[in-house]
Amino acid sequence: MAIWILGLAAVIGFVIGVRRRQEKVWFLGLCAAALLAGVFRFDMVERVRPKVAAWQGRNVQAEGVVWAEPRRGETTHRVKIKTNMIDGVLLDEPFFILTTVRPYPAYRIGDRVRVRGVIEKPENFSDFDYISYLARDGIFAVMAFPQAEKTGEDTAWRLTVVLARVKDALESKIENALPEPHAAFMKGLLLGERASLPENVIENFKIAGVSHIVALSGYNITIVGRSLMNILLMLTVPFFMSFWIAIGAIFLFVLMTGAAASVVRAAIMGVLVLVAKKEGRSYHMTNALAFAAAVMVFQNPYILRFDTGFQLSFLATAGLVYLSPHVERRVHRALPAKEEGAPMVPVLRKVFIETMSAQLMVLPLLVWLFGSVSLISPVANIAVLVAVPYAMGAGFSAAMLGFASSLLGAVAGWGAWAILEYQLRAIALFARIPFASVEIGAWIAIPLCALYGIMLYKIWKSSQNTRA
Repeated sequence: MAIWILGLAAVIGFVIGVRRRQEKVWFLGLCAAALLAGVFRFDMVERVRPKVAAWQGRNVQAEGVVWAEPRRGETTHRVKIKTNMIDGVLLDEPFFILTTVRPYPAYRIGDRVRVRGVIEKPENFSDFDYISYLARDGIFAVMAFPQAEKTGEDTAWRLTVVLARVKDALESKIENALPEPHAAFMKGLLLGERASLPENVIENFKIAGVSHIVALSGYNITIVGRSLMNILLMLTVPFFMSFWIAIGAIFLFVLMTGAAASVVRAAIMGVLVLVAKKEGRSYHMTNALAFAAAVMVFQNPYILRFDTGFQLSFLATAGLVYLSPHVERRVHRALPAKEEGAPMVPVLRKVFIETMSAQLMVLPLLVWLFGSVSLISPVANIAVLVAVPYAMGAGFSAAMLGFASSLLGAVAGWGAWAILEYQLRAIALFARIPFASVEIGAWIAIPLCALYGIMLYKIWKSSQNTRA
């Protein structure tokens, strides 16, 4: 009943607001309608859950295909299997099982496997809704350490399998061109692959507040798309064709890296940048951010609550959109343009502004999730981020040359190694600074959110007064 009342109120509010030309009224009506649409969409997703209850608690032999890139840890791998046969009987409705297996033998996407064990229902942890977390990926059954074996490879052609093989080949060339941990770092920069990073390196990243550099961003994807377009244009490929090739390349890149929510958001915004360039229109990140979020949440409502990567990525981008102008004004007051001096200062100042804007926006969520905050993060990001584009370019060149000749790949790898070595040493240095990261209680996030609410309201009021 409450839903229907909300829907009626949304329609009435929107109509009255439009007829009386009252912007706030029709906007509130539109927001209420969007909320109602979200409720219906979530209900639709909940209703189409596969029927797996009949198999839970039973010791069975299940056969299927590794459907996604396994999540690799040091002692275990988690493999998502699309099960289409149980105890020799074909299923009318295949479903996913998340199996926890030993690291060896290693499985990869597209392998056909047979597992024997007890199908169990996922259980929540004391402080985490694990059931809903798995539901975002369509997983409603788990199997712990079953007897497992590979029985072959899936004969059905799937684009994701082909792209996974391309990714494996790229990773192999990177590993041939670079030593560890530089190769693992490069795979993180280029492909968003973090599993092979050593624990001490991951800890240094966390303390220094630079973990995001091994997560693919809209900035990185935009650079990839623009660079590809420029190369094609240099080769006299028509602009229209170059544009669609770049769009297709971004789409394939997203599939190759696993189509994580944060990468999909980045890809949507990167595509919109190219579309704006093609149409000769200005690119408004506010519109792109709202569009990307709406499309993704509509496709999978679970990510809004249970995908930390999406949440952090969305908030960081929102910080760049809404907070960076205010941070920039304050930085300009402290460092006027005429006092910049060296040519690198504008670049460093831009990195500082973007870093502070993103860090300030994600701070409450980081505190809530991890109970700690990096005090050295702004300085560490300035020192490290400026080298990221050069590291990506050198690493990609080394990988591509490696396909032609291992020797050429290794020679080009020295340039990438030098940049990565600088970044790793800088991160390690910042991580060793006393009190670089401070542990605080997660409860601090609650008053912090209240403070942010007040600050954002003041920013909004000042922007309204400026327009008036």
